[in-house]
Amino acid sequence: MNIIKDQDVIIILKTMLNRLDDRLVDHGERVAYLCLELMRYMNVSEEEYLHVAKLALLHDIGAYKTEEVDALLSFESEDVWEHAIYGYLFLTKMSPLKKNADCVLYHHMSYERLMETDCSNKKIAALIHLCDRIDVSKKRGASLPSILHQVGQFDPIQVKAFEELNHDNRLIQRLENKSYQDKMNDLYQTIYLGEDERKGYLEMLAYSIDFRSEFTVLHTITTTAIAIELGKQYQLSSEELDKLFYAALLHDIGKGAIPISILEKQGKLNDEETKWMQRHVSITEEILNGYIQTDVLHMAARHHEKLDGSGYPHQLTDKELTLGDRIVAIADILSALLGKRSYKEKFSITKAISIIEEMAENEKIDREIVRVFADHHEDIMIQVEQNTKKMNQLYEDMLEHYQELKTMYWMNSVKV
Repeated sequence: MNIIKDQDVIIILKTMLNRLDDRLVDHGERVAYLCLELMRYMNVSEEEYLHVAKLALLHDIGAYKTEEVDALLSFESEDVWEHAIYGYLFLTKMSPLKKNADCVLYHHMSYERLMETDCSNKKIAALIHLCDRIDVSKKRGASLPSILHQVGQFDPIQVKAFEELNHDNRLIQRLENKSYQDKMNDLYQTIYLGEDERKGYLEMLAYSIDFRSEFTVLHTITTTAIAIELGKQYQLSSEELDKLFYAALLHDIGKGAIPISILEKQGKLNDEETKWMQRHVSITEEILNGYIQTDVLHMAARHHEKLDGSGYPHQLTDKELTLGDRIVAIADILSALLGKRSYKEKFSITKAISIIEEMAENEKIDREIVRVFADHHEDIMIQVEQNTKKMNQLYEDMLEHYQELKTMYWMNSVKV
């Protein structure tokens, strides 16, 4: 039995994107819907339109990093390429959507300029660009004809197809009354993902959120590695280890909705900021609820609960917290202690163990799990270091590639 169903992986991705900014709620899904209708009208194969629908759904995933939503919703801004670069890098380096990921890189470029690039599939990039601008113009109340017929902005063949298909305003009406969602839900039911794809999409989601701040780049992968290694010490079955993996992987996805100013604040958070930060657990729970096995949901959403009932958000006690809940909680604490934060330097393994031992003495976390970690920390940390070394290299590669692409855009004075 799959811990997460194929269609639910897509819904989790869509739901998390909606948490980025109220103005972008369902934007990716509406763009995917428009792309889907146009491709069907133009007799594109089912295999291709399913692939493009996924790209369109995730085309703004790079906005996790830049938080430049104002630019995304503007026709005049020339700064939208930043999120396009990050989105391209997330997709090409972390996801199963490596094929044609550069269509996301170019999705804000005019058709005229796009034709001068080496984009792998200019038609897809042009289509996402057209559908993105149609949806934004609708939300802004702009005149659709005046947008569609900007000289050199869109593929004229695609514009003609849209106008024929929307001759009675049916597509726009479906967007406005949200009836398009029924078609998209039907589409999700037809999507098949292998285990590697399910894992790949969710890793991309979790790590793209971590990459919003240089201080959290290694947090999820460290938490996951520690949780798995602790699970092995308890000789958990492969199925139980898989559950631990997905719980630890997804435990902090709610932080995608937390302002970067709070995530990177130096010094202690004030009361209002603390409330904001603590909301990430409830947001994680809301995103995953109904789309992942209940015990995995609990493990992911209970990582800030304490045995004595002093944790959050539900003030659960030791009688309500399972072994998996406790393992993920301790893995999360250790990851935070061992990593550098905006408000502290990273702690040594000796100091980290001392801190969690004190927490166990005070009945905050599980004493036995702490002992297991202390007894086997050398072996556990070998695996952690192997995993984090790869992730750190990926992060450095992405930063370098980002700067190269950014320089290319500036040097060529690319206009969107």
